[in-house]
Amino acid sequence: MNKIVKASIATTAGVVLLLGGAGTFATWNSSTQTQGASIVSGNLVVEPSSAGGSWTANGAPISIADYAIVPGDVLIYTETMKVGAEGDSLSATLALTDSSIAPADSGNDADRALAGYLDDSAELTASGPGISGTGPTFTVTPGAGVISQDVTVTVRIEFPAGDVAGGNNDAMNGAVTLDALTVSLTQNID
Repeated sequence: MNKIVKASIATTAGVVLLLGGAGTFATWNSSTQTQGASIVSGNLVVEPSSAGGSWTANGAPISIADYAIVPGDVLIYTETMKVGAEGDSLSATLALTDSSIAPADSGNDADRALAGYLDDSAELTASGPGISGTGPTFTVTPGAGVISQDVTVTVRIEFPAGDVAGGNNDAMNGAVTLDALTVSLTQNID
């Protein structure tokens, strides 16, 4: 082959290689920094008051540890709790947890029966700034600039008397623990 043909083939191959890599040529671009800002996350907490709560039975103050409940009794626990709810679009639900009233011995029939009667009747009420709803759960919505607020929480527990299906004799000598009485505060997700 002559030198001119060889040079033409080499030149053509070089041009093809250069065109095949055309994506590597720089294109015009530009960028700028936006007017930024820092953000912080909110907060959600419910805490018992330092003084603790109080119990009544049928309207009279009691020491719950020494009280023997009978059918017809109404026990009421009242406490002012601190609710921290901070967030521009925050809404949360305040409720009594399902495991708040537990049999002292889960293998004892009378303990389970008493826990069942009391758990079925347990009702939470709450009042204070930013609290709405009629129960059994309440909505907590923080006010502008409000980080922590006092909320009065009341739990009403009734041992039913009278026309209870099958009677309530199955709960005689039963025992329950109320030390797990728990109020939860959970963010609502729409």
